[in-house]
Amino acid sequence: MRNGRCIAVVVLTAALTGCIAGFGERATYGITFYCPGVGNMDLGDEGIRAGLEKAGYHGQVARMTWSLSFNPAIDQTVRIIAQQGGKRLAGYIQDYMDQYPGREVNVVGLSAGTGVAVWALEALKPKYKVSNVVLISSSLWHKYDVSPALRNVQGKIYNYYSPTDAVLAGPMKVFGSIDGVFLEDAAGAVGLQVPAGAESRIANVEWRAEFEQYGYYGGHGDGTNAAFVAAVIAEHIVKPGADQPPRTALARQAVTAPQAGRSD
Repeated sequence: MRNGRCIAVVVLTAALTGCIAGFGERATYGITFYCPGVGNMDLGDEGIRAGLEKAGYHGQVARMTWSLSFNPAIDQTVRIIAQQGGKRLAGYIQDYMDQYPGREVNVVGLSAGTGVAVWALEALKPKYKVSNVVLISSSLWHKYDVSPALRNVQGKIYNYYSPTDAVLAGPMKVFGSIDGVFLEDAAGAVGLQVPAGAESRIANVEWRAEFEQYGYYGGHGDGTNAAFVAAVIAEHIVKPGADQPPRTALARQAVTAPQAGRSD
């Protein structure tokens, strides 16, 4: 019984603090923080980890378990949960950079986890800047102003979106975007609005049929498929080198950028 109580305390502590089990041996080569969607129930971190490793990534992939409820409806509507998760993630990023100065830090988010990722960037102290950020099936409002987040990004924010994402087209609009906008399109459905002057800093990548060969069919969680991560997402994280595969043709294709003046 005593052991059972101890285990319960450990599990509760992990839920309250965000589940990143320290920095491992691979962290000396850099780190990619992954923020899952509502309920922390997706297995995206497995796909992210396997895909990046296949593409030659040597760094650590750290999952940020930010939910307190593990209930998708609560996570999406009680938005302070994701906001506080973002602040905790900012702390982890800063701790990592203090421990491993000069190493690259990337952030990947899925669905509501993209809100956690963006809020973490906003919460970073000025001297801490990540390399690149990848948003997949983002449930942030498509007009969310990412200018404050961009100040702490050295490279770009890559937003992968699909007009055929049934979750974002249906339930999300009813429950609201992760930042609290109802009956409006998400960035993961129509693309992220680009602030004036940031055209070169945000890349919106729309789903296209050739992604199907990598298991990304335009669905809500398809973008974390290991094959798609290796062939396309890794382009933004894995740096080319002698022991790494060449960049893929798909990832080099042109991206679109919805502008601030668009009407929708």
